[in-house]
Amino acid sequence: MALLGLLAAPSLGWAWGLATHRAVVEVAIETLPEPLRRHFHAHRGELSDWVVEPDTVLKERHGRSEAVKHFIDLDLYGVPPFPELPRSHRAAVRRFGRAVVEERGIVPWTIEQEHDRLSRELRAGEWHAALRTAAYAGHYVADATMPLHAVSDYDGQKSGSPGVHKAVEHDLVDARLDDYRRAMRAKRKPANAARYGTDRVFEALIESFMAAPLLLAADRDARAAGSPGSAAYLERLNRETEKLIAERLARAVELLGALWLSAWEDAGRPLPPGLQ
Repeated sequence: MALLGLLAAPSLGWAWGLATHRAVVEVAIETLPEPLRRHFHAHRGELSDWVVEPDTVLKERHGRSEAVKHFIDLDLYGVPPFPELPRSHRAAVRRFGRAVVEERGIVPWTIEQEHDRLSRELRAGEWHAALRTAAYAGHYVADATMPLHAVSDYDGQKSGSPGVHKAVEHDLVDARLDDYRRAMRAKRKPANAARYGTDRVFEALIESFMAAPLLLAADRDARAAGSPGSAAYLERLNRETEKLIAERLARAVELLGALWLSAWEDAGRPLPPGLQ
């Protein structure tokens, strides 16, 4: 079963590496308007710490119920644009059953829940809680933009590329994070609340799904140059995937900024503490 494979695979401790999750949050802050940007920037240390907790704390604390929040195996629902998969969680459960939906992953609906929670907390003036929720939302958004979190072949175990997940997230992206951070900043635009919504989340996931075969093929090509993790392997993998990965990370920044701004606007654009 896909879920059992997820829980057992050591290479899937997280989606993007922990440092990459932090970088996405840091760059997404820069897309926000004032005064939200100033407040988030003042608390970027807490946001950076909290964004990794879904991997470092929540999976250990909650086990299976947390693990299923980090992915969705879209290929198990047919072919793009997956018309058989309802965009509503309730409708998806009604069609396929709760056990099947959870086994295949619930990241799009987890993002939706975090957005709604963030809006409620901001409306209630619970800014400390809202910052943690904003960070958690950032984690799940970044997971949704990682190609291997949109397919059941999440570690190349079906296509002859076992270990590709760690090779990409840790050996490649985290090791070259300064370059990818510059790429994210070069592509960033002011956050637009209209760029967030359930349909937008599924758009990002389908893009990830479409990118997964390209990433897996690049891994197989790189293995011809050297074993996973070797300098020759990473050099070729980087050459073939640098643009793809930069685009996915930029997508994470765009979607996260949109989510934060949308939640703030839905809450009535409350002023942060100290500005009220």
